[in-house]
Amino acid sequence: MTELMLETQGPDGLFAVFQEDEGEGFFFAYKPETQDVLAQIRIYESGLNPSVRESDVQLMWSSDRTKCGIAVWGQMRGIINIATGEETCAPLESDHRGIVDPEWLKGFEKNYLDQYLFVRSRQRYWKETAKEQEPETVQVRREDETPPETNFIVYAIGPKEQAAVFEDEGETGYLYLYSLREQTVVRYLHIYDRSNRLVVAREDVEVMWSEDGTKCGVAIWGKMRGIIDVASDREGRVWLENRDTPGIGDREWLKGFRS
Repeated sequence: MTELMLETQGPDGLFAVFQEDEGEGFFFAYKPETQDVLAQIRIYESGLNPSVRESDVQLMWSSDRTKCGIAVWGQMRGIINIATGEETCAPLESDHRGIVDPEWLKGFEKNYLDQYLFVRSRQRYWKETAKEQEPETVQVRREDETPPETNFIVYAIGPKEQAAVFEDEGETGYLYLYSLREQTVVRYLHIYDRSNRLVVAREDVEVMWSEDGTKCGVAIWGKMRGIIDVASDREGRVWLENRDTPGIGDREWLKGFRS
């Protein structure tokens, strides 16, 4: 019994497809016209806990359309090279890292953010900031002792190898400007603190860049809540207290974002 199925179209009538069947997750390249499965990878076995939801899966094609890939929970788990017939897989296990080989990941830069690396970078950023502010009282744990856990992440890749990343780590919501090349946090904008009156879900959040690529922003419940102006090194925000909190209304700040 098929429990979950997602697909995205690629070149020459090909589709990259994810399917969960009787608890097992499969990724494959498929050509409906001839009903041919070009390659198939098992991403996980049955009994996975927690279970995979639709929002946990991202299907993508490389920029040259020669490879298709699948990311689950923010890490690349399978890649099929249509041109060569090769494939690689990092099965979804609790202690198993996603695919990190730069040759396999080449071409996915405009679609894919390794969320494991981002969370590690965010952890380092806040630890270093804390050390600078209170060097005598802060005890910094080794990175491998702090699990890279988070509630959810939503992102959009922008120009100049930068990404706008919104993270709800369970207690707070932040918009980050993140350098993909350096794997570092460039700046941040605090959007909200969670409370009984404020519970935000992944599907409530949209991260975007302005048309000219000079600003990035986060919209929650359809209203712009925070903007980082990369060009002028400024930021704008309306502190989010509940669903009825008005969004940013200034036309200059909103200029360039699709309505």
